[in-house]
Amino acid sequence: MAKAQGIRLEEGTQERLKWLAEKRDRSMSYLIKEAVDRYLRDEERFELEKQEDQERLQHFIDTGEHISHGRMKAKFDRLIAKAKRASK
Repeated sequence: MAKAQGIRLEEGTQERLKWLAEKRDRSMSYLIKEAVDRYLRDEERFELEKQEDQERLQHFIDTGEHISHGRMKAKFDRLIAKAKRASK
């Protein structure tokens, strides 16, 4: 169930929001909800990626396990060759 939440907007921001709402034939509330949803998706994805990076770093610190530059380059070269074959 949706709950109302008040926010304070600068006058210029409110005018921009009103203009865009009119252009899109949408309510200001709809645009705000969409903007908040998009922001949360982006920030949640960033936090998950940051957590994965921290786990990978800790794994490296604990084990020293890594992929050498040469091995990674060879892997990319194989992927590029596979993509080129698939595009023909």
